[in-house]
Amino acid sequence: MVILISNLLRRSLRFAAPFGLAVWSVTAPAQSNEQEGSLLAYPLAAGDATRVEVKVAFVSDGYRRGPCKIVESSGDERADAQACRTVSFYKTDKPLYAVTSAWLMPEFEGEFVAPKLKNSKKVVLAISNSYPRYELSKGHQGATSVKLLIDSAGKVTNCITAQSSGYATLDSVTCKQMMRAKYNSAQLNGEPTDSIVYTNVFWGAGSGPPEP
Repeated sequence: MVILISNLLRRSLRFAAPFGLAVWSVTAPAQSNEQEGSLLAYPLAAGDATRVEVKVAFVSDGYRRGPCKIVESSGDERADAQACRTVSFYKTDKPLYAVTSAWLMPEFEGEFVAPKLKNSKKVVLAISNSYPRYELSKGHQGATSVKLLIDSAGKVTNCITAQSSGYATLDSVTCKQMMRAKYNSAQLNGEPTDSIVYTNVFWGAGSGPPEP
C-alpha cells in the first residue's frame, strides 16, 4: 500500500498550479518535488499543441529527480523547460540519457488566465494511495503525462494520455484520478472558457532503469 508522506502533505498546500504531481512507495524518503508551474495550458479553441522531443541527462535516487539537463534541445525554450519533468527517471548514480516529450503552445489571440486546481490536497492524496499493487511489487515506475480537457465551469471532461509511463495500468490510474480534479474556470479576455491543460504524475518505486 502506498502512503502519503507528511512532508508531501505540507508541500502540497503550497502548489501554485495544478501540475507535476509525484507519488512514492512506502520506502520513499520524506521529500517531494518542488512545484514548478504548468507544463502547458491554453484555450481549447486554439487547437492542438505540437509534440516535440527533447534529450535529457539526469541522476536520480528513483524516487525524485536529481540533477537534470538538456542534452539536445527541441529548439523551443518553453518546451525544453518541460522535459526534465516529463521524463521517466530511474535510480542511477551516473548520468542516464533519455528522450522525452514536450509540447509547443498553439497560437491564440487574447489574454488567457490558466485554470487553477482547487482540490490539490485531495488529488494528491487520491493518487498517492492508488499506486497499483502489482506494479509496485514489480518495481514498475515512470512518468505519465496527460492532456486534460476542462470546460468553462472548471470540470475535467476528458483525460488523454499524452506520453505513457510505459505501463498501461499506471497511465489508466493517472487519468482516473485526474478526472476527479476540480479547477477554477480558465479566462479568455475576462470570460470563462474551455481549456486544455497538460500535466504529469511520476510513479516512483525506487527502481533502476528497465531491462532493454
